[in-house]
Amino acid sequence: MKYLAVVGLMFFSLVVFAQDGTSHIELQNQGNDALRENNFAEALELYEAALAAWPEDEEINSAMIFNMATCARRSDNHEKALEYYQKSVDLGYRADFSTFYVATALNNLERHDEMEEVLLQAMTDFRSSSVFGHMRRLLTNYYLRQGAEPYNRASQILASAQDADPSEFDAITARANVEFEKAKPWFEKVLEIDPDNSNAQASLREINTRLN
Repeated sequence: MKYLAVVGLMFFSLVVFAQDGTSHIELQNQGNDALRENNFAEALELYEAALAAWPEDEEINSAMIFNMATCARRSDNHEKALEYYQKSVDLGYRADFSTFYVATALNNLERHDEMEEVLLQAMTDFRSSSVFGHMRRLLTNYYLRQGAEPYNRASQILASAQDADPSEFDAITARANVEFEKAKPWFEKVLEIDPDNSNAQASLREINTRLN
């Protein structure tokens, strides 16, 4: 029985301790210390070691997962930031902020269709959140950038008319209008979520004047 007790104790030690005898709680605390010192890469490494050593029958510390995501974001590791903020959302921890940073990671990864979908839903779910304005601004800026590309092309096309033969004016105007048509829906999207956005209002006025 004494032998079995010793073996059992050794097995327990192997489960609870990892990383050269450091427990998952100790690793988590070391990660917290590194985070307080703004050593984000080191903190993330320690948190990931803690997560790897975390007992299966023990509930994961959701605050640690959020901290992992923050460390990844501050280290410009967008893939891991997305992974851990999404896990934070799934755990229900600070869901509004976690969702916003999911969208931020998707934006940094240029997965804009997914970002748009996440933000539109988040702006419905978290209308009273302190991060709502940041969500709207992120989506608004994306829409404005998308609309600006064809809008600027249209402006350049129209500018070329200054040196063109008058017989070419109609064709130049038609080509510009094609670009204005492409730009119009993006500025309309801006006003759907931010009706007082002056940039979108001015751009739409110009577009509608040109198209009419």
